[in-house]
Amino acid sequence: MADLDRLLVDGDLDGLLRLVDEACDANDWEALERIATRSRLAVERGHQLWPAADHAEHRLALQAPASFAAAAVVRDATTFGVAPLAEVAASSHPWADLEPHLPSHIGAIRAVVAHERVARGEDLTALDLVDDPFGLPLRLAAWEPTTDGPTIGPYAVDDPVPPPGSLQPNPGSSDLGGGVDRPAGPEAETARIALRDLVATWTEQSRGTATSVAVVGSGLDAARIAGRATDAGPVSFRPLATDEAFGLLAWAGASGGAHGRRRGAARGRFEAWWCAAALGGLDGPNEAWPPDPDELGNAVAEMGWWRWDGAQRPAGWFLGIAVDDPADGLAWALAASDHLS
Repeated sequence: MADLDRLLVDGDLDGLLRLVDEACDANDWEALERIATRSRLAVERGHQLWPAADHAEHRLALQAPASFAAAAVVRDATTFGVAPLAEVAASSHPWADLEPHLPSHIGAIRAVVAHERVARGEDLTALDLVDDPFGLPLRLAAWEPTTDGPTIGPYAVDDPVPPPGSLQPNPGSSDLGGGVDRPAGPEAETARIALRDLVATWTEQSRGTATSVAVVGSGLDAARIAGRATDAGPVSFRPLATDEAFGLLAWAGASGGAHGRRRGAARGRFEAWWCAAALGGLDGPNEAWPPDPDELGNAVAEMGWWRWDGAQRPAGWFLGIAVDDPADGLAWALAASDHLS
């Protein structure tokens, strides 16, 4: 590719990005792979062409046949791609097509791709994974919602905050204890941190903030206290069904916020299990990981879940979740926001 040679010598990033589009339009995946690998090496000549390399790898994972997509995942060299390549490849290729091209010696990468497919509804329980970073069941539990994940396109990921739905200012009175700020014990504090950590990428890689609280009271109490702590103003609520609530946890765990890099659906599912286990008291030192799916599902179903929003919170992304455990009178709430610009 004479054009590629010239563009690399000139350090022409815009030209390389146009060449990526041309290779994709022509289904010339070998050429696209050369752009990806050679642009990465241009740093040896003083050219910072990794954005072209990252974009080429993303397009390979998304659009190319499974052999090229898997090779991009194996290289796993992207720096600032819009989503993990394991998720990108899994969003457009079934496991049966990818597996032959994911050798066993890359155990952790192979496992992440498998979990990405599981998050999208594939049953891979027959697999024997090595170096599995998540350890979750390779089939969705009956109570876990199936998701297709975000819309991953050639240039961006479309994954905004799920709409809050119809919220009500006074859905019911508090009946668990009045919403007193709790000097949280170890278990309540662990759950509070797990809830906040769902949106760690918002605060670490984007422009977001996150506050979580633990209280003696109901989920409504917890949301009101979180609203006051974040100057969100009067809050409105909507009860969540179990599957919607868990899906929201998984969405938050996968999200990169308004400007950060997604962690991926597999990581989102892991974070949701971790958070739900902490909220349900199934994360103690004597508890096995992962929790028994039925036991965790029962714990999630026994809790009350709420979506909430504040009338005066800043514009931009906002996610308000509240949860209570009637058995012990504890409740938690998360207020996460991120700026669009």
